[in-house]
This record gives sequence, structure tokens and C-alpha cells, in this order.
Amino acid sequence: MTDHDPVGSVSAAPVDSPIDSIVRLASRLVATPSCAGINPPQPVLSLVQSWLADNGLAPRLLDDPSGKAMAVLVEIAGAAPGPVLCLDACIDTAPAGDPGQWSAPPFSGAVRDGRLLGRGAADSKAGVAILAHVARHFAQSGLPRGALHVLFDADEHTGRFGGVRAYLDAVGRPPDAASLGYPGNDGIVAGGRGFLRARLRFAGVAAHSGDAERRGVNALTKVAAFALKLAEPVFPDAADAAFPFGPAATVTRIEGGEGFSVVPDLAVCHVDIRLTRTFDAAEATRWLEDIVRAVDAGAAIEIVDSWPAYVVPQDDRLVRSFTAAAGAAFGRPFAADVCGPSNIGNLLAARGVPTVCAPGVSFGNMHAADEWADIASIGPVYAMYCDAALRFLSRP
Repeated sequence: MTDHDPVGSVSAAPVDSPIDSIVRLASRLVATPSCAGINPPQPVLSLVQSWLADNGLAPRLLDDPSGKAMAVLVEIAGAAPGPVLCLDACIDTAPAGDPGQWSAPPFSGAVRDGRLLGRGAADSKAGVAILAHVARHFAQSGLPRGALHVLFDADEHTGRFGGVRAYLDAVGRPPDAASLGYPGNDGIVAGGRGFLRARLRFAGVAAHSGDAERRGVNALTKVAAFALKLAEPVFPDAADAAFPFGPAATVTRIEGGEGFSVVPDLAVCHVDIRLTRTFDAAEATRWLEDIVRAVDAGAAIEIVDSWPAYVVPQDDRLVRSFTAAAGAAFGRPFAADVCGPSNIGNLLAARGVPTVCAPGVSFGNMHAADEWADIASIGPVYAMYCDAALRFLSRP
């Protein structure tokens, strides 16, 4: 940062990290199971909603169009008009799997050897607890301008991102920028590949598998031929400097056939294609159609969903705010880069909202047995968020 840079020139007083309080809340959150698609979200949403209310904030529960609770939102207004920054962390988790594989119960929320243990400790209930305390800090200290929205999404691990969708519907005008509270602090993620997801249907002709004269047409043979073509995909020569690893395509599911004695007359295949800015949804659709038609001209292609790739420029105020704040909090330089997987940032980018994945807690075994979050990393993450929010919102 140069001396005349408005972000770099913001001076924020050090923030005392309420680590014990954060750990207590995170432990309670871990002890409240919220595995996506398995546990109802109401208990964990009620827990964080009550904590926020008990600490002087005015949280509100956000529902999806069917009336199902999806998220908790806190809005903190500044002293003057200005931009809106949304800080988001998911409060649902991956499944816990086989409890027998864990050295401690997956929902114990135990603290041991400087680590918070349990499903969601890293992804992302430590982040939820940190952001809840960030909201409390600014509710007490105030903001000079703009507004801070703190959002806890209970529908992230399903891939539907219902909490963020409910938030965008509730606020009417999208925020000016957003940060996602995922774990890990190797850098700042300021972009991600997009995706296109398709469902393919290959038709065959049923017959008895033992019939000596009428052999039928096996739909699974067609889908196997298609899957082999995708095993070594050849993409168009359309390099994107922001994504040097390029696009990707994966067969993620195959369905078809029943029993042993019937030649399958239908096979269904799910395909996940990762997009760059030069290999976008339209280009990927044409590419997929060419491969499918080479196998079976009559196959049906259904595009299920698609999000574009996105990149937030290095000189964007959001990136500069978090880069400077992370460097100050962790005591080492941070750089912004892109990632291969998609995230909520793709959805927000499609709505015109610049989004980063800010540094989070150090962690291990995410989505596996014995997931943990490092307690010593909580303080720097908390300080970074307080500093970054102030940097982003303090200047015109």
C-alpha cells in the first residue's frame, strides 16, 4: 500500500479479541447438530439468534418462499450513508459420517490441546462465532458510515445457498461487497471457477439379456462411451490468465438398469463442468453437445444450473481492505488469488456483488472424522474482520 492509498491510510485501533467468549459460543454451535439435509436448521439458528439478542443486537430470521427458516441476519447501520458490506458464514455442516471413526463424539464441541473439536468446528462454526462477536463489537462501538450486514446461512452445504438467496430477497438492494467466512488462512480468495451442471438421458431398447436373437440396445453402453470421452477431455484453446489450471469436466453420477436379466433402455448421467471466463456456460454447452451427439444423436441434454466464473480485481477496495487487515492481524503478507471450486461468491458475483473468501481459522480434517479448528488462530481472524470492515466502510 502506498501512503496516498485511502485503504492503506485507514488507522484502526487494535481490537482485543474475546477469545474465551468466541470459543464458548463455537462449542455450543458444534454441540447443536446442523448437518445439511439431515438435521433441521431451526435449533442452531435459534441458538445464534438468542445469543445475538442477549448481546444487544436485533437479529431477524430469514425464511425461504415456503416459510422454512434459512438464515439469521443482523444489520448494523453507520452514522452516515455509505456502502454496505456483508459478512457471511455458513452455520450448517457436512454430515458427520460414522461416529466410530471419531476419537471424540462428533458433536461434543470439546476443547482439547488448543483445538475445538467436532463437526463444523472449522467449516464454519468457529467463523460464525467470530462474526457474531464482530457484529457485537460494531453494535457497541458504532460505524462511521455505511452498514454492516452479518449473515449466517443454514443452507450452504446443500449447494442451494438458500440463506444467501433469502438474504438477497429480504434486503432488496444487494450489498456493495461481501466476504465469506470459510476456514484457512493461506491467502485471500478473490475469484473462482464457475460451473455448469447437466443431466443427460441416453435411450436404449430393452430386451432379455439372455435372448439369443433379440439383443436390444444397451443405454448403459452409451453412457459408458460418453464417460470415457470425458475421462480425458479436450477443451477449446481459450486460455484465461486468471485461471491457469483451466476448465474441468467430471461425470458425477450414472443411473440405469434393474436386476440382471434386462438390457437397460434408459441411462441417466450427471455432469459437472467447471468454467472460466473464456470457457463460459454457452461455450461449455456447445462443447458438451458435440461430445454427446458423437455418442448418441438422440440423447437428451438438460442444463440444471450454471454460475459464471468471477474475479475481483486486485485493486478493488474490498480486496485491498482485507489484504491490508489480514497482513496486520497475522503479521505476514497476504496475496489474493483464485480457486478451482465454486462458492457463494459465484452466486453473489452473478448479482454484481464483489466477493472474497477472507482468511479464517487454521484447521484440519474438514468434512472428515476428527475435524478441528485451531483456537490460537481465532484472535487474528477476529481482529482482521474488525479492521477490514472499518477500512472498507470508513472512506468514501
